[in-house]
Amino acid sequence: MKTNAFVKQLASNKRATRENALSTLKKFLSSKEKAKKIQNLDLKKLWKGLFYTMWFCDRPRPQQRLANELALLFSEDVVEELFCEFVESFWSIMILEWRELDKWRCDKFLMLMRYVIRECFVRIQDSYWDLEKLREYLEVMKRVIIKDDEKTPRALTYHIIDVWVDEIERVVFNDEEEGDKNEEVEDEDEEKEEIDLERRKAIIKEKNNVPFDELLAPFKELCGKKNFEGLKKKIRMEILEDERLHALGIDCSLIDGNDEVEEEDEEEAVEEEDEVEEEEWKGFGN
Repeated sequence: MKTNAFVKQLASNKRATRENALSTLKKFLSSKEKAKKIQNLDLKKLWKGLFYTMWFCDRPRPQQRLANELALLFSEDVVEELFCEFVESFWSIMILEWRELDKWRCDKFLMLMRYVIRECFVRIQDSYWDLEKLREYLEVMKRVIIKDDEKTPRALTYHIIDVWVDEIERVVFNDEEEGDKNEEVEDEDEEKEEIDLERRKAIIKEKNNVPFDELLAPFKELCGKKNFEGLKKKIRMEILEDERLHALGIDCSLIDGNDEVEEEDEEEAVEEEDEVEEEEWKGFGN
């Protein structure tokens, strides 16, 4: 496959050309004989083309279908030998192109990122949560996107934090997206929540190899003292304090001494608040 010519087809403003190129790409990625010849630079070129495949896609329903189709490349098409490089290439291009996106196109790319995270979990779950594969995947994510780095758009890291637990939940418990669910009577909500929690605990017991510690570890590591306070707060709110994890008895405590760091930060915050109050107090007579 001549990469440059093929990328032009993926990035074509003609829908039929883009769809034919995507169909060809699926066959290529699923062939061990062909895929093993591809270089990392070629993968990035392919994702540059796929970025514009998404760019040219208009209207919500087609965008959703295309985002799902592109995400399925991770779980159904790319051969095992290329999986981590494929993940790295995807996020590298998202980071590179993010700052050039206009506000009207951001949402469809955020949707694509969510779907990609989901399908990566699907692939690893299909390997029965093989720890080696999971760790290789997480190492790539930490190296490229799950990090505190000025060169990495914080909006993307925050988005991953926002959707991480949601997508673990969806994959492990085979949940439907909210938009796919039927409306239920409000009076039944509490009873259904209790039944659902028991169902989830049973699934966790059945799938006792789901490595929640490993899945949460990259975010716990980011809660170190030297990292941006807003990032740490986001992780605590969206992941470590998530009621769903606590209800299932998942260990969300920090690691590597970060518990002590968090306590120190809280104490410093309280002291600062006290100082502000003392400065503002002018007495009853003033």
